[in-house]
Amino acid sequence: MSSLRFLLTLSLVACVAEPTVDDDMDLATDDATPISADKTDAPGWEAAATLHANTTLHDFADAGARHVHSLWVAGTSTTRVPLTISATADDSYDVRIAVLGPAVNGARVVLGADGYAERKRTVSVTINVSQPGEHLVIVGSHNLANHTSYALTATCTAATCTPARVDALASPKDFSLVGDSGRLISMQLGDALLDFNGDLEVELWASPPMQHWNAQHVATSYASGSQINVIAPSSIRWGDDIRLVLREPGGRVLDTGVTTRFLPVPTNLVRLDAILYGDIASLQIAGSVGFFEGQADLRLRSVTRNIELAQYTAHADRPGQVGNGFNAFDATFLPDLSVAAADGELLSIGSINGNGDFRRLGCFEYCNNLSGLSSCTGGPRTCPL
Repeated sequence: MSSLRFLLTLSLVACVAEPTVDDDMDLATDDATPISADKTDAPGWEAAATLHANTTLHDFADAGARHVHSLWVAGTSTTRVPLTISATADDSYDVRIAVLGPAVNGARVVLGADGYAERKRTVSVTINVSQPGEHLVIVGSHNLANHTSYALTATCTAATCTPARVDALASPKDFSLVGDSGRLISMQLGDALLDFNGDLEVELWASPPMQHWNAQHVATSYASGSQINVIAPSSIRWGDDIRLVLREPGGRVLDTGVTTRFLPVPTNLVRLDAILYGDIASLQIAGSVGFFEGQADLRLRSVTRNIELAQYTAHADRPGQVGNGFNAFDATFLPDLSVAAADGELLSIGSINGNGDFRRLGCFEYCNNLSGLSSCTGGPRTCPL
């Protein structure tokens, strides 16, 4: 009897095999076939933000929905571009991804998939891109059964991952400083679009830093060959965020936007007129500052009390940033409640230089008037000597 039980157990184990990559691919292929060049007009297929190389994208998909993220890559049969596309769902969620190649005769081939055969919180696909064009990254929950919140990345660090081979724009890249002394913003198309059959244009959407929801369409410029140039309108201020949206004139959007910061002359700059206050003591301040070895050590101090309130280390971890030189920064300061500032207090933001000294970048009046009951006005103030 015991021998029979042992053989039966082995049979059951053999039948319950672990899901394989082939299972994911088969399920993803069944889901995506047939798929046209753009299936976002079909129920449950929703156009989503463009995925850029080496930049994290955060998104949310409802139950039953597949989010379709464009990813522009220019690989060839002789110069392949290796990419690892990964998604991580927030706690208690799951996620699945499929990567589809460029459209050929109205159809796309599934290049990789994960999270279809088994419920997972983290999924990853590694591919070697051998064709130029628009790839699609399809994201949703396992079996599309629930909504999901996820972080999505396309990592490419090989020598073949030159700026021109990844993304619709070879330059500028995400979080670059743009503009020159004549307020000219220059852009260069990526290799994946050099043979694009049609006209292309870039829309400029400007907003105060860190306030993408307040962005306004301020200018449009057309591509001439691989180059796109536009003079920034006078309404764009130093330190404003500019989102560059690439599209067909009057047609579909090819790239939902690269976020850059307008700074005609590289310099230290803080936008103390555009501080974002949190609900307790936190605050966010944006600008530009010099980085050394990939980081900048920023400090928030009370001038009134002559004490440090909080610090923030900015890292050059986005494609448009440099290791040594001026970069844009979005700093979040989280003071302990025991030292939190009071409305009307004079604060300063600065950086620590190579000698360990604090160097002020600017001063402002603290005014966390989210309740609307405070009489303070906030904004930039003159720093005392």
